[in-house]
Amino acid sequence: MRFSSLMLAGALVMVATAASAEDPMATTYGNTVVTKNAKTNAVGQLLFNADGSYMAKGTDANGQAVTYPGKWEVKDNGATLCLTPQLPPNTPNPPPTSCSPLSIHPVGEHWTVTNSMGDSFDVVVNTGR
Repeated sequence: MRFSSLMLAGALVMVATAASAEDPMATTYGNTVVTKNAKTNAVGQLLFNADGSYMAKGTDANGQAVTYPGKWEVKDNGATLCLTPQLPPNTPNPPPTSCSPLSIHPVGEHWTVTNSMGDSFDVVVNTGR
């Protein structure tokens, strides 16, 4: 299975709350981060958890639904978010770890981010899962 159109990794998010000073990912827990690849228009969802895990949902290059878990990590004193997919070892063409700048945006606001692989995404955080 090819994951080239599901390069969600690194299309990240920050939303403003009082809790974000202690945990920059706090507002993403319980919400849905929706990404749209600027080049392919592939849409995906990221569901972040406080334990450093996430679930990615989207479609592969053949239009088939894909869901996979991963691990997230904040680096560079909170300036960068890196996402690492956790796929079985025999998965062909798994997406690699990808990083992107972390920025603060309120729920519902759209912005564009470019990840470490050069892919640009429209990103929005929607309330709920």
